[in-house]
Amino acid sequence: MNCINPKMTFLTAIILSVLLLLSGCTEQTEVTDDKAKEESDEKATLILKNGSVYTMEDDQPSAEAVAVKDSEIIFVGNNTDVEKYVGDETQVIDLEGKMVSPGFMDGHTHPPGQWTTKLFQVDLTNLKSHEEYIQAVADFRKDNPDAKIITGRGWKNGPYEQTDGTNPGPKKEDLDAVVSDIPVILNSIDGHSVWVNSKALEMAGINENTEVPKGGMIEQNPDGSPRGVLREGATDLLADVQALFNLTKEQYKQAFLKYQEEANSFGITGILNMSGSTENMEILHELEEDGQLTMRVANAIKFDPGTEPDEAVKTILDAHKKYNSDWLQINTAKLFADGVTEGKTALFLEPYTENAGMGGHHHGEASWKVEAFNKMVSSLDKEGIQLHIHAIGDGAVNTGLNAFEDARKANGERDSRHTITHISAIQDKDITRMAEMDVIASMQPFWFYKDQYYKLEKAMVGKDRALEMYPARKMWDAGVTIASSSDYPPTPDYRPLNGIEIGVTRNSPYPEEQDTNMVRNAAYALTVEEMLQSFTKNVAYQLFREDDLGSIKVGKKADIVVLGQDITKSDPKDISETKVAYTIVDGKIVYEGE
Repeated sequence: MNCINPKMTFLTAIILSVLLLLSGCTEQTEVTDDKAKEESDEKATLILKNGSVYTMEDDQPSAEAVAVKDSEIIFVGNNTDVEKYVGDETQVIDLEGKMVSPGFMDGHTHPPGQWTTKLFQVDLTNLKSHEEYIQAVADFRKDNPDAKIITGRGWKNGPYEQTDGTNPGPKKEDLDAVVSDIPVILNSIDGHSVWVNSKALEMAGINENTEVPKGGMIEQNPDGSPRGVLREGATDLLADVQALFNLTKEQYKQAFLKYQEEANSFGITGILNMSGSTENMEILHELEEDGQLTMRVANAIKFDPGTEPDEAVKTILDAHKKYNSDWLQINTAKLFADGVTEGKTALFLEPYTENAGMGGHHHGEASWKVEAFNKMVSSLDKEGIQLHIHAIGDGAVNTGLNAFEDARKANGERDSRHTITHISAIQDKDITRMAEMDVIASMQPFWFYKDQYYKLEKAMVGKDRALEMYPARKMWDAGVTIASSSDYPPTPDYRPLNGIEIGVTRNSPYPEEQDTNMVRNAAYALTVEEMLQSFTKNVAYQLFREDDLGSIKVGKKADIVVLGQDITKSDPKDISETKVAYTIVDGKIVYEGE
């Protein structure tokens, strides 16, 4: 190629040559640029090809291949074009048709969860009867004769339903029969009730004259004496006794790493940790410094009634300044608006049934006084802190939305992405309000069928109201962003694939139960694609991470899960049996299935 015409005058040629040199138009420059381009082509560290890729991106919803360089996605496209990213050091995985999705994210969980119990306490989670619970406590005492306290978790309210439909829970005397000289404190599987022996009550100074904290409950015998079960805020009365059992830093690390390993095997690449105390944040920071984190951990810190707003704000902002990073994030405060249905402490607009044993006008009780609650919400919102509010009953959901509205009026509108979690019941008008204010619904699809809690809910609020719970279809269609989560360990089996199947079928995901009538309102089911979005893109949005997580797109983090089959094309009943082939976090394979 000649850029200069030889018939030009000498002067003209010189001038044009200079201009062309400045503009880069010379044969030599062109060759050099081509060579530089060829040499600078990126080579991937990891390539996935021959897959069925679901990107969660509207402009490119599907693909065949993904290329990753270090921690970042550098290509999403077809099998032919991905070949140019293959280098000498590239790991290439032929997926043979397997499904590729953004990594699953759990928008509300409590690590280390059961692993603390499995390693260091009495684990009642997989037991089903009162007799099994008592035997487990007796066995633990036999194996740990020098223990100063016995703690544990996992008992269920179900076995204690009375013939008249009421449910006061288990008794202290049954624990006394096997352990009477040291305190026994056992948390229920939902974490909202505690079963104790007489020694624990004695050491805590709890008797028939004890004043019950607001929002709490002490189950009583007919003579007014404590039965042995404390619910919600009343469990705080046991704090000094509970302090006899404290995990060491190393025990916490051991339990968290076990949880992380299990979560990775389920395809989980990121979570919102609802147990994010400042002490635990320090431990997680140490794990990050040591390169031992294989999931991204956003954290929420819980504040109880009585906490001053200024104290809560300072706690969050200080933790954010000290710990915030790509792997650890902290800008969320958790508040309780009510309790739980099975504990008769959820706040409903309509009263409980007589089976609650609380009379005909019991609605539950708000965890906070309204004025104090609204002040806390507004103070946190003013400082740009995200709120995450526990609300089971429709009365509590209404309370939370009212507080958000007040904060908007006081502080102005902003992209707050405040969240209400659980939402067992909600009024139609509050569904509309949630959508209009962009309040995130952190819901647990694991509870959308007639599970272990349904029978208790039916007894407490009636069949019709229990069947209407978790109206996901109605909320999604109204424009509410549903970010799915597990609330592990109250949900012991927290595999996202289980949650996706239940969200689609509204039925049990377990093969032995799938063909039985455990469906809870099939009209409220979501599609597989919607459920997949709720465990990926929507949680990333909830956590303000949509720019780098939650979908498969060039420039985003390579947090990916590979599934053994395309769950959008399989029988919905088979989704929960789908194998996780690979879990990839930050471009590295952190789990490989068999």
